[in-house]
Amino acid sequence: MKKIKMKGKTVDEAIEGALKVLGEEKERVDIKVLSEGKAGLLGVFGGEEAEVEVRQKGTKEEDAVEVLQEILNLMGMMAVAEGAGMEGADVQLNIKGEELGRVIGKDGATLKSIQTIVSSIVSREFAEKVRVFVDAGGYRERHDASLIRLAKEAAKDVEQNGQEKRLPPMSAADRRVIHVALKDNDKVTTYSEGEGADRRLIIAPK
Repeated sequence: MKKIKMKGKTVDEAIEGALKVLGEEKERVDIKVLSEGKAGLLGVFGGEEAEVEVRQKGTKEEDAVEVLQEILNLMGMMAVAEGAGMEGADVQLNIKGEELGRVIGKDGATLKSIQTIVSSIVSREFAEKVRVFVDAGGYRERHDASLIRLAKEAAKDVEQNGQEKRLPPMSAADRRVIHVALKDNDKVTTYSEGEGADRRLIIAPK
């Protein structure tokens, strides 16, 4: 996506100039007013031009990739953000590069924080809730696989003992992985309990 800054005597003039350079319609861009300008003395002396930043709108995936890459650059990472397609309405991204341990963080904490930030920014840009999932070096895939193993083992215990099992507190994304993993199991049901960081998933017999 292209992004340019443009000045003009007025905000409207600056926007019009930017649209001409980009070859776009106003409805297909995001506009940020950097300065509304200031009229000069007698309309001539000491004035200040208006300035705008105009960016072409992309798809949710394209916007998410751009936001993630900016975050990686600010972190000083030698890493590249890539789109990994859409899963339903969810955006899937991947990070490739060096020192991915810094991006992942302890128990994936840094990766989760980055994921939350990207989701928030893209949701704001599209004026709707957009869930973005970020993987780095296959960490998310391995993590989800371990959650699924945990879910199936716990479900087996519930089936055999007939007693519900409370799993450790976990994030909404992790709870969702387990919900999905067990949704077709006709012998158990899952639900969440608790608030905030203490919210956990319960596996109970049907």
